[in-house]
Formats: sequence, structure tokens, C-alpha cells
Amino acid sequence: MFLSDRDIRKLMDKNEIVDPFVPENCEGATIDLTLDVQIKKFKEEGHYRMGEKYSQDNLEKVDISKEAFYLQPNESVLVQSYEYLKIPNNFAGIVFERYSIKLLGLVVSPSSYMNPGYEGRLTFLMTNQSKTPIQLVSGLKFCQLSLSELTSEANYPYEKQDAKYMGSVEVQTSKIHLDKEIQTYLQENGHKDSSIKHARELSEFLMERMDEKADEYVNQIKEKMEL
Repeated sequence: MFLSDRDIRKLMDKNEIVDPFVPENCEGATIDLTLDVQIKKFKEEGHYRMGEKYSQDNLEKVDISKEAFYLQPNESVLVQSYEYLKIPNNFAGIVFERYSIKLLGLVVSPSSYMNPGYEGRLTFLMTNQSKTPIQLVSGLKFCQLSLSELTSEANYPYEKQDAKYMGSVEVQTSKIHLDKEIQTYLQENGHKDSSIKHARELSEFLMERMDEKADEYVNQIKEKMEL
């Protein structure tokens, strides 16, 4: 169940969930988030495989407050909210696109989820699906944050998970290579990095590990039922 603007403002009186918080940007059941000055543009070269470390050499940092940047048709960039977010351990955050932004042909990472306990600025993928170049303007409201109260406080909030993006203040790139399963694979197989030649081997390891963990859980449930 989503919180109303009334309950969001009450929550903000006790918790610094959004910084800076502008009361006028809290209406209905959401808080408007604004576009930060920093974006990262993808360079059209090289290739990438899921699971390996993403090279920063494939990205170009742009400050849209200092130079005009036009997002070309079918082009995507990484952007972030200007607001710094702190989600309490008994809440989850969901970010939705703004209808007016969508009507321009801009798609902003639909339904981005924030774990209980997450803290930091949030990075989004923005794509121009129109046929017209669109200039990005920092400070513009581009998406909306909604808060949902959990039935109880999370047992494993974000800080007890891998927390790869905790405390982010700059536009982030994928850190999927830091997933526990991938790091376990690298250590057990003596690989320093998950390079392209290990793709099939990594896939087999992940699938086998998932089956083993599922079987282990089923056996635990059976043992409890037999007690």
C-alpha cells in the first residue's frame, strides 16, 4: 500500500528520506525527483558480457549544466536524481516515470525499486524513443518516488545485503560482477576476472548453484515437518 502525500509529509517530519525535500513536490502519493547535472554517455565501441566488470572507459561523463546535451533518437544515457534518498528499514521505495516526460518520448527506467535501508542517489537509464533530439535540463522534475510500508521491518535490509550501490553520490554503472555467486565462481575456479571466454562455464556454475540451493531449502523444510 502506497503512502499518501499527507502520510509522506508526516514521515518526513521524523525521517530525512529525501534531501533536499521540497514540500510542493510532494503531491497525491509521490515525491517528484529532479534531474542532476551529471550524466554518463555510452561510447559506441567494444562489447560487454553480463557478469564481467563494466569498464569506465566505455563511458563519457557530461555536466549538462555547463554544456548543452541533446539526447539523440534511440540513444540512452545514465542519469541520476539530484535528491539523496534514505529509505527506512520498514519501507520500500518505487520510482515511476512522469507522464509528461513519457509523452516527450523519453523513457526513464520504469518502476525502479529501492530496497529497505537503501541510501544514496539513484541512477536511471534514460532513452529517447522519439524521432527528435531532446535537450536534457538539470533541475527538471523527471520521475516520482512512491513509498510503501512493509508488514514488518526487513530482516535483511540493504546494508545486510551486498549493498553495492550504498551511499552513491555519482552516476553509477552496473556492478553485477560483484554478485556473491559470480565472486564465488571466480574464487573457486581461480579466475581473477570474469572474462568473455568463461561465459559458458559461468552459466553452468550459476544454474547448478541455484538448483543446489533450492534442493537444500526443500530438504530443510522436510526436516522441520518431520520434527
